Amino acid sequence: MSDSHSPSVLIGVDKGTSSIKTIAVDAFTGELLAESGCPTPSVRSGSDRHEEECDLTWRTTAGTIADVVAQLPGSTKFLAVGVTGHMGGLWTLDDAGYPVANAVCWPDARASDILDAAAARDTAGRLYALGGNAMIPGMPYPLLAWFKEHEPQQYRRISTVFTAKDYVNYRLTGVIATEESDLSFWPCDLINRTTSSEIFEAFGIPEASTLVPRVLESKDVLGCVNAEAARITGLPVGTPVAAGCGDATANMLGVGAQGDGQATTTLGTSLMNGTSSPEPLFDPPGVGFSFLMPDDRWQRQITNSGGGTLCLDWVVNTFCADLAQQIAGGETTFGAVVESAAARTEPGNRGLIFHPYLNTAGATAPFVNVQARGSFVGFGVETSQDQLIRAVLEGTALAIRDCYESMPTDITEIRLTGGGARSRAWCQVIANVLQKQMVVPDVPESGALGAAMLAGVCVDQYRDLTHAAATLVRDGAVYDPDPDTADTYDRMFRTYRALLVPLAPVWAQQYAFSHSHEEIR
Repeated sequence: MSDSHSPSVLIGVDKGTSSIKTIAVDAFTGELLAESGCPTPSVRSGSDRHEEECDLTWRTTAGTIADVVAQLPGSTKFLAVGVTGHMGGLWTLDDAGYPVANAVCWPDARASDILDAAAARDTAGRLYALGGNAMIPGMPYPLLAWFKEHEPQQYRRISTVFTAKDYVNYRLTGVIATEESDLSFWPCDLINRTTSSEIFEAFGIPEASTLVPRVLESKDVLGCVNAEAARITGLPVGTPVAAGCGDATANMLGVGAQGDGQATTTLGTSLMNGTSSPEPLFDPPGVGFSFLMPDDRWQRQITNSGGGTLCLDWVVNTFCADLAQQIAGGETTFGAVVESAAARTEPGNRGLIFHPYLNTAGATAPFVNVQARGSFVGFGVETSQDQLIRAVLEGTALAIRDCYESMPTDITEIRLTGGGARSRAWCQVIANVLQKQMVVPDVPESGALGAAMLAGVCVDQYRDLTHAAATLVRDGAVYDPDPDTADTYDRMFRTYRALLVPLAPVWAQQYAFSHSHEEIR
């Protein structure tokens, strides 16, 4: 890039589970000026373990920042840095500020038994009533309880617990702190937006409540880039660093969906469906996650983990071998195959219905059933490859509708993101099935952009997040629902839901059968 232009930039960093991404955006135009990314280095010491070596993670993250800085003119004005990262897990420091052990990341399952025992004791459902989160083993409470039981010497050395983005912020600034959104995935007292001594006690670790560092708001200034971080990243010493937020919150901010009536669906391997509200939402009970958002708002997220792009990949590779071969040979593209299938079939798909529960986790929203599995209902000798593909498009859209209809809030607009949002056919089917407008924002990495937006607000580059979104988030394609399909999809949705009743005992029998055969082997 030429030095003739001296941009004012915001840096956004997304420290993800599988990849790390850094972007630089022009604070006045929203133009993406530079980007860099790489895989996240991880340590897998067992089938149920997922760790990271803290210093290696920092050096890898710093490398992406340095790469972005190197792409910018020497005269660039760096306004601020914002960091987001995956939520949950356990990043620990001792009294001297050094990691006590490898970081444990949220997919880690070592504390499953501890979580199960705590859940069994929780007969009144207090854990969910307080935190609004369906707890997983990779949250800080069960992991701390595991360390207390299995690694007591390490446990006694812990003086601070925080999360992935907090550790990156610490290495950038030397400041030890966390913020609200990541605190909410411990989880915390959701209504009062503070830690909960009751949850610590429920896991037998009341003393660990002192390990939570100072809790800031997401758009607060956490600190400034220190000399050591400047040396390794190329950022100027003194560059302000925002407190930031967890990735679920950053993704919603980064697509401009933080207002009433707006929701975000991520069309990835899973189908993540989230909305922002001025009060906490707890329905459907015992399902999904709840996060604290800036400006005294709350985020509700429920995810069908078994059925996003995973389902489309599966149906093409399993039932359309000829098309899969053409894709592999470069004769066509996956997107073109999906577009053609949708064009050659009709709404309602002649009664063929698909339930997208292909993941081993089964159904995770809006109900939880680990035994649930995917199904096609309405097969016939006349069923074509195109109809199978459309069935997946419609089935996943019906699952999204099922999730949103279970939430007690009025949603007027849904913003789509993730790899699946590149499919025009899929976006249009979702708009028709839900009879709501779909917007696919034209933004670079939504998580990193959300972090950059918070950075801009923290240094008063923007009045507030609404101003930041108006400047940085560009609306792309808009998909309006076809009203002529409304009756068809209303009937289809009723059938989709009704089928879940007779399918449940079939899932249970299938689960028992498969597990009995595993025991015999």
